[in-house]
Amino acid sequence: MAEHSSPSSSRVIHATLRALEEPVVLVDRLGMIDFANPAFHKQFLTTSADVSLTSFFSIEETLFPLSHQVRIVSPPYALTFSPVEQTDFYLVTIKSLDLRQLLNSTIDAALLVTDSNFFITSMNETASTLFGFDLTHPLDHVTPISLHDADEFQLRKQHLEQLNLKNLADEDILLLHGRDTENEWTYHRKDGSRFQGRLYMTRLENGGFFLFITDISSQKQVETHLAKSERRFRLIAESVLEAVIFHDQGVILDANRAAEIIFRTKLELMKGHQILDFIQPEFQESVMRRIAAHYEEPYEVIGRRADGTSVEIEVFPREITYDKTRMRVAVVRDISERKKIEKMLEREKNAIMRQRDITQSILQASNEGFLLTEEDGSFIYMNVKARKLLDVPGIAPSKIQERISMIPNLDLATRYAMLQQVEELLAGKHSEISFRFMLRQPDESSNHYFEFYATSIKKERSRFSRHGFLFVFRDRTEEQKMDQVKDELVSTVSHELRTPLASILGFMELLRYRQPTQEKTTRYIQIVHEEAKRLTTLLDDFLDIQRMEGGKQDYVFKAFSLRQLLLETIETFGEHAETHTIQVHLEDDPIMIFADENKIKQVIINLLSNAIKYSPSCDHIDVHLKKTADQASLTVIDYGLGIPQNAFDKLFTKFYRVDNSAIRKIGGTGLGLAICKEIIESHGGAISVESELNQGSTFTIVLDLDPRKEFEKL
Repeated sequence: MAEHSSPSSSRVIHATLRALEEPVVLVDRLGMIDFANPAFHKQFLTTSADVSLTSFFSIEETLFPLSHQVRIVSPPYALTFSPVEQTDFYLVTIKSLDLRQLLNSTIDAALLVTDSNFFITSMNETASTLFGFDLTHPLDHVTPISLHDADEFQLRKQHLEQLNLKNLADEDILLLHGRDTENEWTYHRKDGSRFQGRLYMTRLENGGFFLFITDISSQKQVETHLAKSERRFRLIAESVLEAVIFHDQGVILDANRAAEIIFRTKLELMKGHQILDFIQPEFQESVMRRIAAHYEEPYEVIGRRADGTSVEIEVFPREITYDKTRMRVAVVRDISERKKIEKMLEREKNAIMRQRDITQSILQASNEGFLLTEEDGSFIYMNVKARKLLDVPGIAPSKIQERISMIPNLDLATRYAMLQQVEELLAGKHSEISFRFMLRQPDESSNHYFEFYATSIKKERSRFSRHGFLFVFRDRTEEQKMDQVKDELVSTVSHELRTPLASILGFMELLRYRQPTQEKTTRYIQIVHEEAKRLTTLLDDFLDIQRMEGGKQDYVFKAFSLRQLLLETIETFGEHAETHTIQVHLEDDPIMIFADENKIKQVIINLLSNAIKYSPSCDHIDVHLKKTADQASLTVIDYGLGIPQNAFDKLFTKFYRVDNSAIRKIGGTGLGLAICKEIIESHGGAISVESELNQGSTFTIVLDLDPRKEFEKL
């Protein structure tokens, strides 16, 4: 034993502890027992093999080594570790917990209490559920032995009695096995079914016993599965197409047969060689840096085969512990064919972009308003020019035929003819219509001339099935004013939709015609899934703003505290904001407003999300809420990429994205701020921005306070 204290001081400590009536024990920093008083020996039946406190109590190994006073709970006891002055020992006092409270707690384990005759006197709800007992009926002389598998119990009993050279009571068998590494038992339920459990058992002060049983059936199944998986590992490693290479600091220890194919050499010739021997010289330094820095992110590099030729490879490095030895595993994939496909896709992408540019150039020269409807004429989407031409406010009718009836300054004959053609188009009598009309502007001397064109939108491979109509209005006198609208539409359709669709189509063609490996198939499907989610997000935002602009958005106004809403939103949002902290600056005033609570929350979340997304190099954002005489002001400040001054005029318009490579790289639909602006302005408020490039941005929304006097007292 280390020189923790002098012999004389140890004798004094032992004598003092021996006189105590309650069980106490003296342990070192690692939990090894130095001395236990008679009360401890009597209550816990110690043996010569019990040298550690973990033999008697369920204690996490992370508790050791001890460094300060600590208290832990090991049902049914609470243990307090107190350092003994001028020694390296800790005095452990053991106090019994309140068994009634313990049995009524929500511990996810079976708790059983017996009397001194080893009959079960009480159990918790988990135990009754696990073993199938009804707590409303009294237990009739049931012992814990009856819950165990009889054959297993007898075998263990014979073994322990042979070791101890004496007969042992049944409770002693469980007690001895309830505090060592052999505490796993097979248990029986009342319905006859079995499960695997782990037993922790200890003696109580009154002579009874406390049993703590956890169901480990799932754990045993996992262990069995892992054992089978280990046996299958070598077969799998040899069957995959990727090379699996084990190495220690760059020295190859082992590899699978796929490595022979990729690097065109024998496995025996690879073992013992440096992994850098299979990397082209210009890439060896960067690979060695990754190994030395324990890098575990995949990377691409040019490999070198045994015959000196190059091969494009992708490396997936990992560090593992095998047989207590740290080593690195590199899964190497030959991506030469993939690179060829990527180059082909890049050419296709460039062709699509050229086609998009051509289409944009054509549409930019036009001055048209576009309107999409359902089969019954209900608005799906209309652009700004169409809304202006049709004079559609937020509460306007939601059908094209109703809106045409309200076009101002349209003569009756023209109105009737236009409505007749629209009705025939919606009824399916025509696949397309074209109509020209004139509007006289009261405040202008000249007339405005328009062309109205509409066509049905059919599903692919269906001659008759339709899902809507496209209406096009062209102001032939002011065509140049429509360029921006066309640019928005073309940019959205060509970029936001075509790009993910092209990726989906490309990878689906690979899956259909190329018959890729399972790993590539999984990766392609993942890419298709991510691109599909991009389309879903775009369409959700698209439909959201369409409802607002089409007058379909319903607002539920009520009085509520903007301060409370802000705190609740930040609390919920902060659970997902792993990279940033949100610092809130606000007053005690509840700041009552009269608005749609869900919509205001949508605006707050959008501003918080943008602040975090566009400040990738910062770790926090600031939120300020204050009240003036009759208005509430909410400000969200980030310290990120910032916004150029020339983008302010278009920042709150649909589909607008700042033309900046750093911002473009982050992605987005360009609809979030437009939706925020629509919501805030629908509430009679205002939204503004202040920003400097690379200095962060400040977004401010201003809303009127609740004007009703009764809320001034809150």
